[in-house]
Amino acid sequence: MKLAVRDMSCGWETGRPVQRYVNFTVASGEICCVLGPNGCGKSTLFKTVLGLIPRQAGSVSFDGENIARWSPKKLASVMAYVSQGHTPPFPYKVRDVVLLGRTNKMGYAQPSASDYQIVDNALNDMGIYDLVEKPYTDVSGGELQLVMIARALAQQPQLLVLDEPTAALDYGNVVRVISKVRGLAKKGYGVIMTTHSPDHAFMCNSNVVLLQRNASMQFGRAVDVITERNMRDAYGVGVKIVEFMTREGEIMRMCAPVF
Repeated sequence: MKLAVRDMSCGWETGRPVQRYVNFTVASGEICCVLGPNGCGKSTLFKTVLGLIPRQAGSVSFDGENIARWSPKKLASVMAYVSQGHTPPFPYKVRDVVLLGRTNKMGYAQPSASDYQIVDNALNDMGIYDLVEKPYTDVSGGELQLVMIARALAQQPQLLVLDEPTAALDYGNVVRVISKVRGLAKKGYGVIMTTHSPDHAFMCNSNVVLLQRNASMQFGRAVDVITERNMRDAYGVGVKIVEFMTREGEIMRMCAPVF
């Protein structure tokens, strides 16, 4: 699987492009983190890739096929989207919420034993099977985010599109969600996610799309794109890239603010 975005300009129909000439790829087993300051167009970029708003220029292809004319059903068969934030409207049980991810496959038919098995597998992948009978209005913020990712997995996509999956979570839940995202990439999923934290890209050892308001985007490995100069240019603050050794002997990097 390979998603390729080529020379794409995106923005709302009646306005100027928010971003121009965006180029990046995401392949099976890869994580791509989209970074950039508020208002630079991260969510707009996602909505454009997913076809929710029309592209102003450029192309998006999946395994070499331009997706411009794909139906929503075909798009849903290869890409699953987890939006930024979710407010549970009714106290559906967690299993039923995740089952909604099977809608594209089931149509109006009753769920089969196979559908429920896929749902249970997704819950197990996210480590939340113990919540199956719990109303999803009663789960914690971190658990709710994992429920939403499990619902996306139930679509059986090849690519997961996660818009700020750690927004408003405490530190422990942030680490849990990032750990699950890493695990999904190891299982072969492609993952593209927006985040406000450059450290998440280091934690995932990911590729990075760095968007800025008045400069060209950058794409590459986290260690190459997340530099002290690039962070200062993008966010207007000084940072120091700190390196340390993990217990497994791996070099880990993090951004420390310079006051």
